Amino acid sequence: MILEMSQLYGKNGASMEVRMVEQIEDLSSYPDVVGFMEPVKIEGTLKNEEEIFVLEAKGETKVSRLCDRCLAPVTLEVYFNIEERFSHTGRDNEETETFSGDQIDLADYVKRGILEVLPMKVICREDCKGLCPVCGKDLNEGDCGCDTTEIDPRFESLRALFNVDEEV
Repeated sequence: MILEMSQLYGKNGASMEVRMVEQIEDLSSYPDVVGFMEPVKIEGTLKNEEEIFVLEAKGETKVSRLCDRCLAPVTLEVYFNIEERFSHTGRDNEETETFSGDQIDLADYVKRGILEVLPMKVICREDCKGLCPVCGKDLNEGDCGCDTTEIDPRFESLRALFNVDEEV
């Protein structure tokens, strides 16, 4: 996502509208994202404030992830903000990103914005039962009949405390 900004050079107080649409194909930077269901849309303004270029924009897209319980695909609407300051020369007292030339690549800022708002865990529905730990069947489609009462061997000695027939 390349932002062309040469029209703002030397024009203090000038601003321009930013509208970008781009489909993201490379998912290597987006952990847990299965795919982008629609292009990323960015809308905002870029303003020249004494050769500090201030970008304030909102972005949106739809992503597909897998349910953390049953692995069913889940589509999430993602809304994020980008608020960044750019300059050709880094200033010591201000938090600005430096760039060269007359273009800014917004890909890293878009990625950061998306990753900040994605939830850590996704479930397809509140009552999702997940997968059977024995056979892997989706328990939302019905019971599989597997015996899932297996007890962790580290806690086996505690099991005797709950047997009423045995004396402790």
